Amino acid sequence: MIADDDPFRLGWRYSFVRLPDGRKELREAPLAAADLLDPQVGDHVTQNSWHVGVVHGLFDILSWRYEPHPDVFVSCDLKMIWRIRGLPNPSPDIGVIPGVRDKAHFRRSFDVRKEGTRPALVMEVVSDEPEHQSADHDEKVRIYERAGIPEYLILDPPYPSCRLTGHRLDATGRYQPIPPDSEGGLLSATTGIRFKVAPEGRSLHLFDAATGERLLSSSEVRAELARLRKDYAAGP
Repeated sequence: MIADDDPFRLGWRYSFVRLPDGRKELREAPLAAADLLDPQVGDHVTQNSWHVGVVHGLFDILSWRYEPHPDVFVSCDLKMIWRIRGLPNPSPDIGVIPGVRDKAHFRRSFDVRKEGTRPALVMEVVSDEPEHQSADHDEKVRIYERAGIPEYLILDPPYPSCRLTGHRLDATGRYQPIPPDSEGGLLSATTGIRFKVAPEGRSLHLFDAATGERLLSSSEVRAELARLRKDYAAGP
């Protein structure tokens, strides 16, 4: 954990400062807790290695899962633009967005009004700073609820084991807890994916709810294909 007295422990953004002689100088300005809820494009938010690894792993698995689906876009740390007065526009760690018209379009942010759709599922992986924990468990619950995000999953860091919780909109548009199954997994109704903390307690396993099959990362798929090719070449 970064020292509490470090003004840059949450991250920084670049901004121009006018000097007494009239010149402008580019400087780093520390981020505040409020900036985590409404970051600017180009902000640098500090994260620990566990957080980065888990987020990238989820993005890889979900991108591979939806590669055959031209209308499903998986976002990672992409700023959402709700266009709802007074509502912050965060950058969720992971978003699964169905109904996109151009999946390959270059985006610096995702404008739900212009795109004509919004995430069906948003995921946040909580960092170990108190400001991140408060943002993900308190403020973002209210933000995603008001933005009409059907499901919101939160993964807490491994102290000593990760904890997975979830929220789902009810018929009145309010979030209700997603009840865990007998093994502690959470079923995402919008994606048909079951999420469960992995046995080692430091990451998530994802399963196809219809088949029970675990969803693999791209590297796991390549390793399995290599094994099958090797077995085929070896013959009976």
